[in-house]
Amino acid sequence: MNNRYRHLFFDLDRTLWDYDSNAMEALQEIYNSYKLEGVFDEFENFHCSFTKHNDELWKEFRLGKVHKDVLRTLRFEKTLFDYGTINSDLAIELNNHFLEISPRKTRLIDGAIDLLEYLRSKPYSLYIITNGFTKIQLLKMESSGLDVYFKKVFTSENTSSSKPHNDIFRQAVTSVNARKNESLMIGDDLETDITGARNYGIDQVFFNPLIVSHNHKTTFEITKLDQLREIL
Repeated sequence: MNNRYRHLFFDLDRTLWDYDSNAMEALQEIYNSYKLEGVFDEFENFHCSFTKHNDELWKEFRLGKVHKDVLRTLRFEKTLFDYGTINSDLAIELNNHFLEISPRKTRLIDGAIDLLEYLRSKPYSLYIITNGFTKIQLLKMESSGLDVYFKKVFTSENTSSSKPHNDIFRQAVTSVNARKNESLMIGDDLETDITGARNYGIDQVFFNPLIVSHNHKTTFEITKLDQLREIL
């Protein structure tokens, strides 16, 4: 066990909860249920267009340029518009269905449960810091069995801040009476997780399963979750 760290702060999506697989599965169900082949010809067009707009709108949300309710409906409006359909009512319906089924998907990143079981057997305190919305993130964790491992979940909604801003890290660290030098952030996003944590002054583990090349400074870097055992 690493004698330095006591408080471990994890990102959720794409670090523990397999957002990409779960979102794709939910979108496939929606595509089939609403017979969207008449709009998009094939599922891949629907999936790619949604992913592009969803990612772009999340970036704007983190910058405070778009409200969460606008994000949720606009991502489907833009997706439909890409293929010549203007239908706000359908966009709202698709979004509601997506929010209903996607958080209940249970695919996790390989090794997530084994790692958390290992960490739970050690004197670490585990927390989540996520830019997701509180209700949705808690449902993801409960549905997939992640909730039992974490003492507290900090979201952009319940902290009124978001990664990579200092305030969400400050609230998380101070509210659990942790010291910076005893804290470690684990996440897959170089900007929000790694740079954000580093700027606040806590060490970081960059989870890089795709082995993306970069020039960012990281305390540690891993490509598989079980490699975290070598650090902890």
